[in-house]
Amino acid sequence: MKKLAIAITSLLLMTGCSSTPTITNTNNIKEHILKDNVTYDSFSSYSDSDTIIRLPNGEYIHGTKEVNGKYYDSDQDSGAIQAKKAKYYALLATDVNNYLTEEFEGFNDSDEVFYNKKGGFTNASTVIDENGNEKDLANNPDYESMTIKEAKEKEYNRLIQEDAKEEKKNLSSPVSELNELLPKTDSISRTVFNKKNKYAIHYYEVEKNEYFDYIKKIKEKGFDSIDPNSPEETFLGVNSDNISVNIHYDATNKTLDVDIRRQ
Repeated sequence: MKKLAIAITSLLLMTGCSSTPTITNTNNIKEHILKDNVTYDSFSSYSDSDTIIRLPNGEYIHGTKEVNGKYYDSDQDSGAIQAKKAKYYALLATDVNNYLTEEFEGFNDSDEVFYNKKGGFTNASTVIDENGNEKDLANNPDYESMTIKEAKEKEYNRLIQEDAKEEKKNLSSPVSELNELLPKTDSISRTVFNKKNKYAIHYYEVEKNEYFDYIKKIKEKGFDSIDPNSPEETFLGVNSDNISVNIHYDATNKTLDVDIRRQ
């Protein structure tokens, strides 16, 4: 009987009758990052391939954690995303926020404005149309009266949706021919625009030595400097196909802006 009791106890332990709680799936964190404007620093300690989840208390983690009897695992959570993507969304939220701060500078959130449903706003009560006629915005179906706070929210959502459409288009279309002329780098980036005749990328967390290495690689790609006297943080170049590149490095913010276009 003693041997049988030991065997049953061992079997229960082997079949999982322990105190380990079940894994709980969390919500997809993209919306939280964009809505809450989570900073890039929240994910900067993670490798780009690490999986990230958001716990109910708002904490972002990679790995496992038990909270109030529930067990979370970023590798098994259906709502998890890679840290590189989390960084991308955090940077996007920061970019949009900075843009809106400049766009609405000098206004209080309670101020009334007319918001154009296609984007943009005005605090004037009338506008001049393309025919030179004055139009009353109070009766204009293309404009809606609202507070600055409401206009900021609408503009924020519009810009985020525009970026999502652009990102989807970039993923579904072949890589731009112009982008192929640029050196490859592991720095996290956002494509600012991707057109037939121009391509621009914004890189983050770029160290100064990485910038100089990038310029070296640009020259190896066949771009010759057209302004030898330009500051070292700037490079203007052109290749034999008359394609120009304009590069600027911001050492303070560790950002690198690259603009390449066909003349």
